[in-house]
Amino acid sequence: MRYPVVQRKLICALALLLALAIPARAAGLWSWLTGQPDPTEAPASEAAFSDAPTLPPAEAILPGETPAPAYTPAPIPAATIEDDGQLRVELRSLGYPAQLHLTLAGVYAVDADPGFRFERDTRVTLSAGSGSVYLSVGGLTIDMGQSVALTRHRAAEGEQNGVYIDESEKDTLYCGDLTVSTEGDGLRAVLKIQVEDYLYGVVAYEMSDSFPIEALKAQAVAARTYALQRKWQSGGRDYDLVDTTADQVFKGYDAQYANVIEAVDATRGVVGLYDGGFAVCYYTASNGGQTALPSQVWDHFDGEEGYLAMADDPYDVENPRSLQNELTVTARCEGSAALKEMLEAALGDALAGEGYGAGEWEFDSIASITPVDPRFEGSRMYDGLRFELRAKLLAPVATPEPTDTPEPTDTPESTDTPEPTDTPEPTDAPEPEDKPEATDAPGSDDEQALEALAAALTGGEPMPTAPDAQLPEATEIPREWVLSERTFPVTLSVYDQIKDGLSLGLNAADYELVSVDTQLDGAGAATGFTLVMRRFGHGVGMSQRGAQWMAGHYGELWQRIVGFYYPGLSVERMDWPEEALTQLDALPDSVGAARPKPTPTPSPAPLPELEAGERYATVTATSLNVRERPTTSARAIAQLAKDRKVIVCSEPDADGWVSIRTAELEGFVKAEYLK
Repeated sequence: MRYPVVQRKLICALALLLALAIPARAAGLWSWLTGQPDPTEAPASEAAFSDAPTLPPAEAILPGETPAPAYTPAPIPAATIEDDGQLRVELRSLGYPAQLHLTLAGVYAVDADPGFRFERDTRVTLSAGSGSVYLSVGGLTIDMGQSVALTRHRAAEGEQNGVYIDESEKDTLYCGDLTVSTEGDGLRAVLKIQVEDYLYGVVAYEMSDSFPIEALKAQAVAARTYALQRKWQSGGRDYDLVDTTADQVFKGYDAQYANVIEAVDATRGVVGLYDGGFAVCYYTASNGGQTALPSQVWDHFDGEEGYLAMADDPYDVENPRSLQNELTVTARCEGSAALKEMLEAALGDALAGEGYGAGEWEFDSIASITPVDPRFEGSRMYDGLRFELRAKLLAPVATPEPTDTPEPTDTPESTDTPEPTDTPEPTDAPEPEDKPEATDAPGSDDEQALEALAAALTGGEPMPTAPDAQLPEATEIPREWVLSERTFPVTLSVYDQIKDGLSLGLNAADYELVSVDTQLDGAGAATGFTLVMRRFGHGVGMSQRGAQWMAGHYGELWQRIVGFYYPGLSVERMDWPEEALTQLDALPDSVGAARPKPTPTPSPAPLPELEAGERYATVTATSLNVRERPTTSARAIAQLAKDRKVIVCSEPDADGWVSIRTAELEGFVKAEYLK
């Protein structure tokens, strides 16, 4: 069927519009189906880690590169464990100041007392003195005893509801209840905060708001899991974790970090579980191309690590923003006088063992460099670098070989033999004359000297020499410099000499990986070497630079990133109960005048009677966690102080765990901490 010209033009226009619209609709359909942004979009480039040394910006997608095809992630199952989603964060970054100056940008009361409330944006000063916390507001100062709690209540939708602390590093909002107590001559602050609010103030500083959004989501999952695991291990402490690099950097909420807020909200409640508990989702700035296990990095590590693996990480190595330090030298070690000095000292020791003294050798060049002595099988944490060195040696001058002695010629035979003549008749012998006196043995002075020398060399008795006879002077054997035909191996310490001596380190502790790039000439001979040290951080768990490259360069989703760095992790989603913020007018009536005195810590109840097979024991550790199950991944239900008495109910299992009980609790501890 043929269409009129006008209709054909309309059909072509509609087809063109559809062709142009399909890609955009496909991207929108992907976002609608998965809740994830279109993975083909290039995320913004990153700026720097806020709490690490400043790193230069990195490109998200290289020109001409196409991200990997997207995949449909599996649904996230509901978590098999429960938690209320509240954290207690000690604000250790504040130090222990004598005063704290606060702006209450929310609805706050003292100890939940409606009669002791504050208007929004009230300025409050807390001071330490004589073992008490003093609260000053509006010209009034009140002794609050050993501690004071500023409790938060419900605010109107869209309004800020938190505290600004002048002494904090950033001008950010701390969204939660703030308890301040005395600590020596200063103040100690602990913030009770919902885990998602906490993550807004963590992800922005442990990574960067300008990282690809999928990398930020992976960081949010790791940081959320880490925080809850620390909470489960807190036992009887009044805090779960601190706000410094001792746990995770936390600096409060800042609305300008829109990508971080989006990443936290998109992964709300997602955690990683292992062996029935929260995993410790370690992460590092850069692993240098290989992930590490906790037991390989930290002495006396006694936790679970089955969800982790030591594996190569090509994403970290490919990322041009992964930090590394390097040194390039020629084969003759031009480029580092310090390295040459180390090699000459080691070469001198090696040649001394072969009889060469000072002045009898010279360093010539490096033939090869090889990392040796890995700390663990398969690990690239090498403790040594082996250098094969060439040297010039003083050697005797080669003398020419003697020529062959010519064969003697035959004596020509005589043809005519003369006839013998007649023997003459003997005549009478003359009378003998008197003989002269005997003289010294015949021979010259030189002959006697040579005979004496021969006797001395052979150990025989020397012959008597003439009084003026002298031994000939010994002549020095001529020598010349000769390049050794073989190489001499020497080994330098990677961490003590290469890292520290050449200033190639990236960390205070010895975590770095070392590698060697060799430059060759056309004949395959080494002309130069580049020593490279990588790994910025401990190298355990997720590499932030690797995650950046997976998301930005290859377009991977956060599920792939988490699965790569935590291969044994079970990813599940938790539903937090709604935070119980109440209206002020719903609180009991009070004028706010009465403050009960703090109740002293009760003494432990006496231990019950022993049952069959049980025995008493004493805690030897300073603080001992009691766990729900015999594993470090289980929740710590209490902490026992040193010298606390307990009842041991079982023999140690294969891992050293025993069952214990007191009058108040039952659980499991390591037997090595009991006596």
